[in-house]
Amino acid sequence: MTLGTTIAVGNFGIVKLRNVVPAPGVITELVNSPGGPFSFDPQIDYETTGFEVVVNTQATLIFYTGNSTTNWFPYLASDIPTVANGGITGNFMTYAFHLRPDVAFSNGDPITAYDVWYSTVRSILFQGGRPGTADWIISQYLLPRNAPPFFSPFTRVVNTTNKAAAFTAIMNGVTYDNATDTVTFHLVNPTPPSLFFTAVSDPLGMGVLDAAWLESADAGITFTPDGFLAYQDQAKEGNYNTLVQFHPVASGPFQINTYVPSTAVVLTPNPHFPGIPNIPKQNNTVIVEWVSSPAVAYQLYVSGQGDIVTLLPPPYYKALQPLVTAGETQIYGPFPSITEFFDVFNVNITTSLMASDIGPGYNIQPDYFANPLVRQAFAYAFNYTNYVDNILGNKKYGFNFGSPYCGVIVKGLPYYVPPTSLTGCPNYDLAKAKSLLYQSGMYNVTANFPFIVPTGDTTDFTAAIVLGQALASIDPNIVMSPVFLNFDTIIGLSVPGANPMPIYFLGWIADYPYPSDYTDAMYLEGGTYPGPDGWDQAYLNSLAAAHPTEAALYTAQASAFHSLTTQITAADTEPNPTLAAQKYAQAEQTGVGLYMYMYAYQATGAWIVKPYISPYQGNWGYQTNPTIGAGADSCFFWWVKG
Repeated sequence: MTLGTTIAVGNFGIVKLRNVVPAPGVITELVNSPGGPFSFDPQIDYETTGFEVVVNTQATLIFYTGNSTTNWFPYLASDIPTVANGGITGNFMTYAFHLRPDVAFSNGDPITAYDVWYSTVRSILFQGGRPGTADWIISQYLLPRNAPPFFSPFTRVVNTTNKAAAFTAIMNGVTYDNATDTVTFHLVNPTPPSLFFTAVSDPLGMGVLDAAWLESADAGITFTPDGFLAYQDQAKEGNYNTLVQFHPVASGPFQINTYVPSTAVVLTPNPHFPGIPNIPKQNNTVIVEWVSSPAVAYQLYVSGQGDIVTLLPPPYYKALQPLVTAGETQIYGPFPSITEFFDVFNVNITTSLMASDIGPGYNIQPDYFANPLVRQAFAYAFNYTNYVDNILGNKKYGFNFGSPYCGVIVKGLPYYVPPTSLTGCPNYDLAKAKSLLYQSGMYNVTANFPFIVPTGDTTDFTAAIVLGQALASIDPNIVMSPVFLNFDTIIGLSVPGANPMPIYFLGWIADYPYPSDYTDAMYLEGGTYPGPDGWDQAYLNSLAAAHPTEAALYTAQASAFHSLTTQITAADTEPNPTLAAQKYAQAEQTGVGLYMYMYAYQATGAWIVKPYISPYQGNWGYQTNPTIGAGADSCFFWWVKG
């Protein structure tokens, strides 16, 4: 199959649908995410653009029902394990899943318990990948945290010292029986199904790959201690198996037919997916185009060259209103999400890579943002109300795109702590920002640096300009210029010890709806964000010697971050809900006080689709689950055209 792209320019007419469904059998989604995905490998990818392909091509044992985060249906499994049916035993420490007998990979290989087991072992071995991966989510339940310590989020499990014992621990964590087509997970602690099932149903980490195909593609695992140790290197950027990265055999309803790097992917039905009660057998072809700008996405959509458009900036919602009024498009939403967006400070900037990876002419100290008072000053220079009302545009465009927030445990999660109960949530106060810069010792220090924004996000490009103007008004020596980089490029630069981005805008969509998914990824040492942004104990402790005048400031920061990691670990392992709430609140307070982020907004979700596009069984819940993109990532097996 070949793929052509036509871009509407100049004056173009709006297609008058009038009950005509164009291109029956083909669903085209236009995504305002230039550059496309980072990977389609379920054990490598950890970002939303690639996730949309993974969730449609790689099946899991179970999956969420509609928009529920507490109910599942059997996907590759034949049923949901329970105590009553014998699937859950050992005081909620043993979970056995029987597989359906009629499912197969897109190459015709049957999907067996061995494949699920093999994929799970691969996930565990990839949990220390760089950039970070989602594989820590399943590992946390299967490997002990202490005595001996094999599990630490985002950290390689096997090393030269523990390789024999780690090999045994991994092999004991998950087992299989092909005679009964059963895969069994042996948990290290009693865990309720409502929590463990969130890990098993996540296609990032637990998407099932074909073991025989992996071996034929030179991505096979050698099942020895040394083999496990060596295999972990395949999870590092530069060592990826590129065939698995972008052309894996599918276990889900769709397969990757054609991939045009950075441009588009064509998904066609997996001929060996039989259809199950909650996911019908597919007959649509899907084309996902990652277009060059929001203007192009909008033009293609309104000119009839797309059925769904995603990630459009707020101004386009207003521009679409005439089409909504005419019945030629529909905007479904807003609906709640647990997605958050924020500005990220890099406390250890790899300045030597800035010219080659971002551009020439910048001048900033590598540890500029390691000064906590500098970060705090930036946080108080951001006008949160103006951002939500006029830049994000709730008031300006008459649509609720999101709301202000503080702390990473957002509203809608268990143990949410409202900003009114936290100390240190910043507000817009330029006088205070200037005072903090004075106290930091960095006032009148030249800092000329880029603020990185994903290409196509004109909203936060504008916000960066406004913030830069505010900073320059209190210290003209600060020159902060927004720069667009493609989303996949930003992900690729997020590597510990080699991250040249001083400050950048990104966000977090839930892997699973529990605080640990947020605190571990955004606060924990080695986490998805802290790891590549320099939050390392040895580095933090060394800063006091590098800045003797402010030594006490840096020592206190290092101590607070050490406490934060300890508090998160205690909260993650606390079985008592009342105590867990207290411990997460304590960790949240410590994290807010470190000013690791500027919290922009907690998003709502919305779908922009043509009127002939509807959700499965007419139930919008199937496309509004907060753990599946919440208006950004389609489950194409739940869209109906016509």
